[in-house]
Amino acid sequence: MCSAKKLMTIFAAIVILLSVVGAMPKAALAAGTIYYVDSSRPDDSGDGKSQATAWQSLTKVNATTFVAGDQILFKAGGTWTGQLYPKGSGVPGSPITLSSYGSGNKPLINGNGLTMNADGSGGAAVYLYNQEYWEIKNLEVTNKGTTAAKRLGVNVVASDYGTANYIHISNLTVHDVNGINTDKKNGGIAVQALGTSVSTKWNDVRIEGNTVYTVDATGIQTHSRWMNRGGMVDSGPWSGFTNVLIQYNTVYDIGRDGILVRVSTAPVIQYNVVHHANMRSGAEGVAIWPFNTDDALVQYNEAYSTHGSLDGQGFDSDYVSNRTIIQYNYSHDNDGGFVLICNNGTSNFNNGTIVRYNISQNDGTRIFQLAGPVTNTSIYNNTIYVGAGAGTNILLINDWGGYASNTTFNNNIIYNLGSGGYSFGSGTNNVFDYNVFYGNHPGSEPSDAHKLTTNPLLVNPGTGTSLTALDGYKLQYGSPAIDSGVAISSNGGKDYWGSAVPANSVTDRGAYEGVGIGSAPVTVFSDNFESGSSNWTTSGGTWSVITDGSQVFNQSLVTGEALAFAGSSWTNYTYSSKLKLNNAYANAGILFRVTDANNYYMLRINNSTNAFELYKKVSGTLTLLTSVSFSSSINTWYDLKVKVTGNNILGFLNGTQLINWTNGTTELSTGKIGYRMASSTASFDDVLVTQ
Repeated sequence: MCSAKKLMTIFAAIVILLSVVGAMPKAALAAGTIYYVDSSRPDDSGDGKSQATAWQSLTKVNATTFVAGDQILFKAGGTWTGQLYPKGSGVPGSPITLSSYGSGNKPLINGNGLTMNADGSGGAAVYLYNQEYWEIKNLEVTNKGTTAAKRLGVNVVASDYGTANYIHISNLTVHDVNGINTDKKNGGIAVQALGTSVSTKWNDVRIEGNTVYTVDATGIQTHSRWMNRGGMVDSGPWSGFTNVLIQYNTVYDIGRDGILVRVSTAPVIQYNVVHHANMRSGAEGVAIWPFNTDDALVQYNEAYSTHGSLDGQGFDSDYVSNRTIIQYNYSHDNDGGFVLICNNGTSNFNNGTIVRYNISQNDGTRIFQLAGPVTNTSIYNNTIYVGAGAGTNILLINDWGGYASNTTFNNNIIYNLGSGGYSFGSGTNNVFDYNVFYGNHPGSEPSDAHKLTTNPLLVNPGTGTSLTALDGYKLQYGSPAIDSGVAISSNGGKDYWGSAVPANSVTDRGAYEGVGIGSAPVTVFSDNFESGSSNWTTSGGTWSVITDGSQVFNQSLVTGEALAFAGSSWTNYTYSSKLKLNNAYANAGILFRVTDANNYYMLRINNSTNAFELYKKVSGTLTLLTSVSFSSSINTWYDLKVKVTGNNILGFLNGTQLINWTNGTTELSTGKIGYRMASSTASFDDVLVTQ
């Protein structure tokens, strides 16, 4: 018999052993096996567990059921033709991994034209069916047939399965999949929930860092037959995918849609670049959009050069959706415009879309389109730039089984140098307030109780080049858009560049929030003539200070040329002054970069020709440089301002920039300020020169 002391020693050892085993991480219990696949091997006779004994074919891989923690690694530079369809599933914490080993090009899986089954399964170079906990990464995938047919590059399917979990697809290059553009449910990468008897959905779908190009019809998508709500009818009641993240993908040369997320709850679509979508469909197509989805967050994406005007936008909040948020995106040069918000009739819905803090540059056809009976849309703090010569409309509200209602437009900057306008159809309760409308003012421009029409002083509009190179759309110091917007609750908390936005106090208008770029201008000269005109030197005319409400500088001789000069020889500066014409057919203006009476620039109002004009006088020769139509009145005060920087001259009248001219030669590069008129009488006041 063992002694009690020995029994206690054995019992203590057992307790320690059990405690050590219990403390081991779960991953260590499912470490899995690494399998190697090398297309240059002669056959599949090896066990696949080392590079020297690698398998050779997809047939061997497809015949194997893998377990949690296993890795199937394809040799870089290798090529396999056919379908990669391994079996088995991982478990939480221990997925099965498809990836690569070695250096060189990504291993290529060539489906060679595989086509999908009628139910949407199969038909892909890389395929999983009713399998979960997989990572697919670091492969090149193609699936091109001799003729277009319904096919995919990667197809991950759960069918009559319940909830399937964990599909992570990353760093793939998927290209040349010639699907058909009449069916959106084929193309590059798809994660699908199919079947007809058991409600099925996916949880934890991550598609990131992939490059997808030259595929038809859709670049990246989720799809579910378990979608029934509103007017949508398929296999059964709506069951949204959860924890969907689609990010950092580059998608281009796509037959129809770039990234399409269907039947999901709170998916995040961010940091993607989609360009040249809808290239071959001849039908509706958009770069990035959710459909039949709740609480989608579409942010930090760049979409450009989407083809066509059916739809042709960079972004879309589509029907049977609630509370889509589109924010912090850069949309440019899309044929159809910036954003579509749509609902195809009263049996469906699209409610509560928010479009905020985005930048649109030179998008075409129409910037905002609200099609059908969409409800409770909020569009605020976006900056929209339409370049000169463009016919792009700013807003189209059109019929699609009804019209939009309860739409608010707040704090947007519409920098419209084109000729397009606004079309409201039969939309109801569509309210504009606290927006900036600058440039073209069509007759259809909406009323706005707190409208601004002065130059918002964007730093350098029209110069955006990428998602992270848009500083030209920040506001300059002194912009009238700064701190002049209306407070909006639950506004996302930050602007396009990540700066904090106050939640319960006034904000800036447009996509920027801050004090403005550049330091406060320094006043180098000012005069309100309350102390006389001793700062001024005159030539011709009869000049004096008179009382006209306040003291003003007046020239009263109606014949001959009259000039007055002041200040120092400045180079780059902003000069403003009030001006009033005192006789019919008068002309008068402000002079800048004045060397003497024979060398200067002049910005003037001409009542005789109903024009606002920019001249230069060099060596005594006066030359008209440019002019715009302007009908002035006698005995009315006007605010004139010129900003001269290098060879560029900006001319403003009553706060609106009307002239933008660049001298092709270097002349009149520095000088004083002044006034001039010819055979006219005029008064001047409130001179200010800043640098």
